[in-house]
Amino acid sequence: MDTFTPGILLLFALRIPINQVLLNKYEATSKPVFLKINKIIKNLFYWIVPLVFLGIFYTKWDNIGMLIFVGVIWYLLLVINSSGEYVHNKSLNIARIEGRFSGLRRAYFNMVRQIPVIGKRKKPFRALNGVSLEINTGMFGLLGPNGAGKSTMMRIICGILEQSYGKIWINGMDTQKYREELQGLIGYLPQAFGTYENMSAWEFLDYQAILKGIKDTKTRDERIDYVLKSVHMFERRNDKIGAFSGGMKQRIGIAQILLNLPRILVVDEPTAGLDPRERIRFRNLLVELSRERIVIFSTHIIEDISSSCNQVAVINRGDLKYFGTPGDMVSMGEGFVWQFTIPAKDFDSIADKKLIVHHMRDGENIRVRCLSMDKPQDNAVNVSPHLEDAYLCLLKDFKKQKPNE
Repeated sequence: MDTFTPGILLLFALRIPINQVLLNKYEATSKPVFLKINKIIKNLFYWIVPLVFLGIFYTKWDNIGMLIFVGVIWYLLLVINSSGEYVHNKSLNIARIEGRFSGLRRAYFNMVRQIPVIGKRKKPFRALNGVSLEINTGMFGLLGPNGAGKSTMMRIICGILEQSYGKIWINGMDTQKYREELQGLIGYLPQAFGTYENMSAWEFLDYQAILKGIKDTKTRDERIDYVLKSVHMFERRNDKIGAFSGGMKQRIGIAQILLNLPRILVVDEPTAGLDPRERIRFRNLLVELSRERIVIFSTHIIEDISSSCNQVAVINRGDLKYFGTPGDMVSMGEGFVWQFTIPAKDFDSIADKKLIVHHMRDGENIRVRCLSMDKPQDNAVNVSPHLEDAYLCLLKDFKKQKPNE
């Protein structure tokens, strides 16, 4: 038995490379036989090898009761572990288990999920998944619903978060290698930022300039003059920040990040909560600033993108759905936008089946604009898409069928 034990240990050491070889073979040939062989080998290691070790223990131990106890506990843990893997891999909805012994099975799987390490599994969360794009000088719009990964992407670009894989280059320089050198090139304005309400705009920016290392008084004054004029707040420089509107505070935030003369501005949903007039002013300000630098501008408001950005990317659940110009993006909705009229009493029958963009009452009828891959009604007419229609089509993964399909 002493010579047999190293052989078992060698098989354990070879298990991982054998598994990888079989998976590579399957990916190269797409033959399911390699997956079946891999499954058989896994089951042999999982269920048979413990028996071999129990046989070795049987020759070493005199206490048969202890051997039985170890064997029972060992296999019980294996059963719980395999059950936890089953629930995790199948994404099993335990509450919806039906059929024979459904109550018992639900209770068992719920118990398994509560056992840490061997039973409980957590899916690794990926905020971004394989996003690849190139951003040039001008306004770059990052569009996506809440929770899509926009803020995560911006924080990674700014160096606030460390990416788990992949690279970001600025002018050919790796941000992970040259983080300190590149830090001064980037100005970041988060969704929520703090100011001192009892300070004037000038006092606040003077304080921030000192913190940024601008120690020379003359240089500091010239820089504050420049940034206040850039954001059109020079006339309000002596007013208290607490008296400013939301849009004015956002402009002070932009002035703050302009103090170190960055070449890249990263602005996270700056127009959220602003009234239409303030939003237009702030948008126009960003367009002015983008003439000499890159402005990365995230939002979930379609109008902000269509009226200001020369490049746009759509992100949903961490995946890049589109990258290009807003004009080209509109074409992604062609063939999917329908308009028709339906009696008001029949409207509820379609509300849950089609993606309604908007609808309006017209006497006894309702005029409907919706998105659908197929003609939703006999009287439906294909109409030209807007940017909002194209955006919704991208989120719904609408794809144009090929002619031979």
